[in-house]
Amino acid sequence: MTQARQLSLIAFIFVFATCIAVAQEASLAEQAAAARAHSAPTQQAAPAVMGHTVAGDYYNEVLGFEIHHIRGLTSMSRGTMNVDEALGREAFGFQAGINQAASCAFGMHDEEGDNVVVTILPVPAGTAADLTSLKNGVAKILKKQVPTAELGDESVLLGDSAHKFAGIRGAYTLANQEIFQSIQFVFVNGYVVGITTTANSTEQLQSVLAQVRTALRWVDAPAQ
Repeated sequence: MTQARQLSLIAFIFVFATCIAVAQEASLAEQAAAARAHSAPTQQAAPAVMGHTVAGDYYNEVLGFEIHHIRGLTSMSRGTMNVDEALGREAFGFQAGINQAASCAFGMHDEEGDNVVVTILPVPAGTAADLTSLKNGVAKILKKQVPTAELGDESVLLGDSAHKFAGIRGAYTLANQEIFQSIQFVFVNGYVVGITTTANSTEQLQSVLAQVRTALRWVDAPAQ
């Protein structure tokens, strides 16, 4: 497996952490550890909510947003994302097997390791749509899973005045290769949409994030 290929796999580990954080309100780190040990499933969105891809462009009429194809990136099928998640778990030494990739609605990547992954999960009934709590919970899980990761607040947010995002910027090393990642999320009509962007340098991550901001278009569904 090439270093570039490893980069494109590893985003799924952080997507996994995000899924657990969304699905559980209390004791996030403990719940994530239990999920890794017992392969506990998280809630999944209905198929219609997951959207669809046409000619490399992603459309989600239910939640009211689109992500247009970014030049140089290739769309990933959900089957590919399933396999990649399993390989990513193995690379990090986590429990093997396909578990959380069912929440991945869309992904695109290149051979250099740049990738963008969209995840969608329903917010459990009775759980407050609190971006700050979600961000803090995800950061706590990430630090537990990868103690050497350098984490901070994301400054290049993907939202606009009607769609408020929160996010984490992370940097860590896998197999002597530095990896840079932005994990961002927004609540939309009872769901949390996560967008994870990965690159092999800070400069490249900034570039890809700028392209994602241009590619992301909201149609009509306002964020909560």
